[in-house]
Parts: sequence; structure tokens; C-alpha cells
Amino acid sequence: MGANGCTYINDTNPHTGKFTSVQFTEASVVGAITGPMENSADFIADATSFAQGQVLYLPLTSIQLTSGKAILYKA
Repeated sequence: MGANGCTYINDTNPHTGKFTSVQFTEASVVGAITGPMENSADFIADATSFAQGQVLYLPLTSIQLTSGKAILYKA
């Protein structure tokens, strides 16, 4: 993890690239995500909250936070 670099995000703008996972550095809610995740619309609609330190392992190409901060690990 992190061998190809990473990006820190702390805003509600969309962030694009090729990422392997997301580690949340504070309590966070994902507002949009693009990747091979079934039922991602339900995931977003439920406003699933991630605690500080939790990791979402999912290859993704875009993510937008509703709130919080995270590190995106590049593929």
C-alpha cells in the first residue's frame, strides 16, 4: 500500500485517478464513488459513515466526500 504514492483529500470536490483504497483520517461520509462496487447508489444514499482509521479496499477512479478527510492510495 502506498508504493505508487497517495493523495490527501480534505474537501468536498471530486478527486479522480486510479486508486486501490481509501483510508479515512477522521469520521467521513462518501458523497460519490466510481468503481466496481455493486449497489454503490444505495451506499451513497445511506450516507454510510466511516470512522477515523477505517479503510475502504476498492479499486476506484473517482471519489467525493460529503464530509471528512482521507488518504487515497494510488494504483
